[in-house]
Amino acid sequence: MSMKMYDVHKNVLMDISSLKKKGNDIVMKGMLMGTMPATIYVKPEEVWGARKMLSWSLIFYLPIMMIKGWRLSKRSK
Repeated sequence: MSMKMYDVHKNVLMDISSLKKKGNDIVMKGMLMGTMPATIYVKPEEVWGARKMLSWSLIFYLPIMMIKGWRLSKRSK
């Protein structure tokens, strides 16, 4: 199972193969642009800084997006 991130032209920019906790960080492993393996560390202070980018409408939409994703993944099997 993986999570893909796309650009506006539906090209895969990153294919994330794992999300794990390591110490205080979140570690994402995957492939950038389909060719470059990458390990990305997200630090707590960066997550705290990202809160400024979150609007209330986006925060309320996140659980809805999870449910939609779950439903769509069940249909595709």
